[in-house]
Amino acid sequence: MTFDPWYAVLLAGLAIPVLLLVGGVRDVLAYVAAYFFLFGFGPVVSYLLGGAIYFGTNTALIGRAALGLLLAFAGVLVAGLLVRQRDDIAAPVATHRFPLVPVVLAGLALYATTVLVLGGSSFLAGTKLDRIVVAGPGHYDYLLVEMFACALYYMADGSTAGRFTYRLNFAVYVVYCLSTGERDFVFVLFSLILHRELTRGGSFTRPVGYGVLLLLGATLIFSLRGDGPADATQVLNQGSVLFVDTWVMTHVPSVEPFARGATYLHAAVNLLPGHAQPALAQWLVDRYAPGSASGYGFSLTGEAYLNFGLWGIPALFAGLTVVHRLLINRIDRAPIYAYGSLLFTVAWMYGFRGESGSLLKTCVYGLLFYGALRLVSIRADIPATPTETPTGTPTGDPGAVRQCVSS
Repeated sequence: MTFDPWYAVLLAGLAIPVLLLVGGVRDVLAYVAAYFFLFGFGPVVSYLLGGAIYFGTNTALIGRAALGLLLAFAGVLVAGLLVRQRDDIAAPVATHRFPLVPVVLAGLALYATTVLVLGGSSFLAGTKLDRIVVAGPGHYDYLLVEMFACALYYMADGSTAGRFTYRLNFAVYVVYCLSTGERDFVFVLFSLILHRELTRGGSFTRPVGYGVLLLLGATLIFSLRGDGPADATQVLNQGSVLFVDTWVMTHVPSVEPFARGATYLHAAVNLLPGHAQPALAQWLVDRYAPGSASGYGFSLTGEAYLNFGLWGIPALFAGLTVVHRLLINRIDRAPIYAYGSLLFTVAWMYGFRGESGSLLKTCVYGLLFYGALRLVSIRADIPATPTETPTGTPTGDPGAVRQCVSS
């Protein structure tokens, strides 16, 4: 099947203004879609304009891969229009106090600071892999837990200690990422900015400006890692989604048959201790460059195609969009929804260039992380609204707040 990639670029690009026109400029999904557009179609545009793209990309299948990305945007757009974002979302009411949150945040800040101090000048030289070795075996576990910790934004905002330790931990986290050449904080920070402005009723011109700055920062980090100059071509080549998608389409089903959902089953089984399944990123390395120490990541679009072909892509992204909408529309109903919305947005953005296993692991383990903090939380009953007796005398004490240990 041949398909002009320019049509895919133009049609997918229209999904963003449509979401903004229908849902308003505060529609978070539109900004998440803009992120997907850059990381998905950036290399396509670079190729069409005669620029460089990721080594190993099958240029003969760029049109087919672009069609797959277009179908992903179709799934996002249809689901986003069917399930609209509320226009009156506010910050969640503090129904519980979480005394362990400052302790956890302080502990993470202390851990990262210790690693940075012990590594010293070793973090100022060498490749990204060299710096990760200096960071030690806990590097990737730390980055995962930081996603959980940063999603505690609304829970930490309920106390002075929580706000202080949250800011301290986030600052140390950013320094740690910069020192190790990681860009994870970019997704976290962008999600935080979107949620903060949404629940505070702020202008969304700031998230757009911050998004541009974060993009330029991510490009600079990519360049400093030794992956090329920080120019326009590098801006368009953030990630290897196009390489992964064209390779999978080359390999499946001509060499290996469609997986028919097996990778999603493996992702669920992988959550159980002692039942580790090989990651798709490793599956790709084993077939594309056996024995290589390099990694190429994966993509949600590539995984959907690997399982069900082109038509698996819009179904997956429509489902993920519905989950995103349901969580964000419930932010102000309970702390778990506020936490879940932040975490899912980060996991989805991060997983776009990964696989379902990492997305599912982040969400499920993140819920367990939240559950542990919730078990030792303290309930804070919202003061009753003063009422009047038949004689006009106010009753009830609006300042009284009962606290009891939550079960």
